[in-house]
Amino acid sequence: MLFAFYLAAEIVSCLILIFVIYVLLRPLVSGAVYFPTSPENLAIILKMAEVRPGDKIADLGSGDGRILIAFAKAGAEAHGYEVNPLLVRRSRRAIFKAGLEERAAVHWTSFWRANLSRYDAVVVYGFPHIMKKLGEKLKRELAPGTKVISNIYVFPNWAEAKSENRVYLYIVPATGK
Repeated sequence: MLFAFYLAAEIVSCLILIFVIYVLLRPLVSGAVYFPTSPENLAIILKMAEVRPGDKIADLGSGDGRILIAFAKAGAEAHGYEVNPLLVRRSRRAIFKAGLEERAAVHWTSFWRANLSRYDAVVVYGFPHIMKKLGEKLKRELAPGTKVISNIYVFPNWAEAKSENRVYLYIVPATGK
């Protein structure tokens, strides 16, 4: 009888460990690997966005939150979408330390599930294999004239409005919705 109890406890412990490993490693399977945006490109992103106080900005795959913090400091309402729970925690702590909880937030969810229609600008540092599908989602959801800024990788079949140091600015076309 005691053996059965210990065996059940071991099985439960193993299941909990597998769940924890899954939660921590899931982003490596379903999300992109984290690469921080350079300070130089962050400045270019801010310049291209021409953010005004009250603008709503989304950062897709928001990583450590540096883009959210920069936009919030500029007066925008910044929302990040991140699947890596460790980066979500790190971002939330950085936002708290900066005193920007009222203007910046990180959502622990995939941007694929998010409705992005309320944003004035969207920033992404995505890998090439997602850019076509992401471009289709953005054209469906974003209002014409919305700015889309991509760090490093281009959207296929989109005409860029401007580029600098591999940061690309796109404007959602009138026929995009």
